[in-house]
Amino acid sequence: MSGKALLVAGGTGGHIYPAVALARELSGRLGPGGVVFAVDKRPLASKVISRLGYRIYTVTSAPLPRRAVWHICFFTVRMLKGLIESLFLLYRVRPEVVVAFGAYTSVPVVAASYIMRIPVILHEQNGFPGMANRFLSGFASRIALSFDSTLKYFPDYKTVVTGNPVREELFKAERKEALRHFGLSPGKITVLVFGGSLGSLEINMNMIGVLPYMEDYRERVQFIHVCGRKSYGKVSSGYSGAGFRARVFGYLDRMDLGYAAADIVVARAGATTISELAALGKPSILVPFPGATSHHQLLNAKPLSAAGGAVCFPEGFFSGEALAVRLIPLINDREKLKRMKEKLEPMGERFRSAASRLSDLVMEYIPSGG
Repeated sequence: MSGKALLVAGGTGGHIYPAVALARELSGRLGPGGVVFAVDKRPLASKVISRLGYRIYTVTSAPLPRRAVWHICFFTVRMLKGLIESLFLLYRVRPEVVVAFGAYTSVPVVAASYIMRIPVILHEQNGFPGMANRFLSGFASRIALSFDSTLKYFPDYKTVVTGNPVREELFKAERKEALRHFGLSPGKITVLVFGGSLGSLEINMNMIGVLPYMEDYRERVQFIHVCGRKSYGKVSSGYSGAGFRARVFGYLDRMDLGYAAADIVVARAGATTISELAALGKPSILVPFPGATSHHQLLNAKPLSAAGGAVCFPEGFFSGEALAVRLIPLINDREKLKRMKEKLEPMGERFRSAASRLSDLVMEYIPSGG
């Protein structure tokens, strides 16, 4: 079958990785050249998507300003420029459908699609919808959601719960291979720590702060910590100074191996992280980012913690000592880790099949026979 879908993704992993997961599923149905990307000019999108061989176009956009009048003028000019670029892009690519994954990058492309009468599918990753998707919902033909709790924010006749697509490569790595890759011991509990693609200073410092409470566990636990490039030196020296075996990375390209090695994950509660943890059945300690818009990370974490597959920190209570109180019982109880994994299974199935369900929705807008 021929046909073409344009996927629009912002510059963070939370938007890029679900879009890539959908692209791979669609490529098998639409054939070579059937999936094209529009992204902003931040480097992560181009780095991740270009190495997979998809055609990429960049579109000018800007976040909604919240301060001085001149910021509003700058925003307006950039969005008008992005709209014009998007109109030319759509005329050149001629997609049958546009799939937008939120963020301000979606705004000019979706607006241009509406002008050119091209169907738009919005995908909302979070438990509470982002500002861009709330604004763009009136332009959309359909709205795909990750969580049932998000249904109340959009018109019933447009919405469908598909889950959040998860990258297929995450399911292929094996624990033995992963531990060998990192040079870690198969006999120890492995804790994977990360705070998003740029790292989290709060998680980094409190992980170092937890080590004095775990002196008796040096021979039982090891760490893989993705801390962001700015914190690499301090985090690395923190583990070595405390005598713990740890592999520390500014950025980890092989998150598939990181997950495969992990017995426990300590992380933020971004939508992509939540989807991956559920899909892979990884017990976790979640630390929702308190500055997230409308506390959406706290809402993201609730399904996992309610199911019994995650421990969630209340906002404002995160410290090294508090983390030790939650982490040490998990290290001591492999049976509890097994039960947490089992409790994630029903939810995990939704996320494992999300790319296929979202692809089915997209294919409704591709004419039969191309």
